[in-house]
Amino acid sequence: MVKKLPDFSSDATVLLRESELRNRIKISHSTIWRMVRAAKFPRPIQLSERAKGWRLSDIEAWLAERQANVKP
Repeated sequence: MVKKLPDFSSDATVLLRESELRNRIKISHSTIWRMVRAAKFPRPIQLSERAKGWRLSDIEAWLAERQANVKP
């Protein structure tokens, strides 16, 4: 019996680690954390003592907001 993995492609529970996040949005480590401290970027979720992750849905919402604010 082969187990089928769940499809998380549209699920709000998808989490991105920092390296995955940086690859997606092309923003440096320093810039991400500077924006988090300034409340201009979504805060990560504490996954364990040393691991954090960002909800994909939060990042997509942040990107959509940024795109909506672009002046033609």
